Amino acid sequence: MFNRLDPGRLSFAVESLSRWPAATVSCLSPRECDRMASLADKLVFRPATPVVGAKDAPVHQDFELNYSVPLDHPFWTLAKAFGRLAALALTQTGEEIASPDSYEINDLIVQRYPGGCKGITPHRDHLKYRMIVAILLVSGDGEFRIHKRRDESNGAVIRFNPGDLLLMGAPGVFPGFVRPFHSVTAVTRVRRTIGMRYDGRIIQPEA
Repeated sequence: MFNRLDPGRLSFAVESLSRWPAATVSCLSPRECDRMASLADKLVFRPATPVVGAKDAPVHQDFELNYSVPLDHPFWTLAKAFGRLAALALTQTGEEIASPDSYEINDLIVQRYPGGCKGITPHRDHLKYRMIVAILLVSGDGEFRIHKRRDESNGAVIRFNPGDLLLMGAPGVFPGFVRPFHSVTAVTRVRRTIGMRYDGRIIQPEA
């Protein structure tokens, strides 16, 4: 399924999260990306809530999402396969990680950013998401940025192309890891992503 994902490169990307909040690794061929994009478009999307978060720290959102992918969908098969690879990579870092064997993908979100949308302003993922947050980009463009602060307008652009898997650190990945602020902007062609996360509060769903 991940026809371009090299386990060694994945392990290196995971280990690099001890030095930088996010890393990417090649994962899918253009043909597989097209197949994933087609599967994504068969899902039913809804608009994201325009503004979320606290009143003094609003997050503006302009994209579409599906947060109820059926458990027998190929995206769950893909997510579980990634979870097994990521759990193995976590055990090979040589770092002190809390319970890497417990890492399982149990939270799946598919997002679609129409061309010309505003994307999402700097924010941090919820504390419930643990160790690694993974985002598979299957189509489109845009700029994924890491920010030092919520009010930082520029930030560092992460090179992230269709077929790439982006790994972003989350609590528990390394001692003292701090959740990064991140954003998506500058989308001109339909951007489709599959987000795969481990919610430490819930049990892995069974197909």
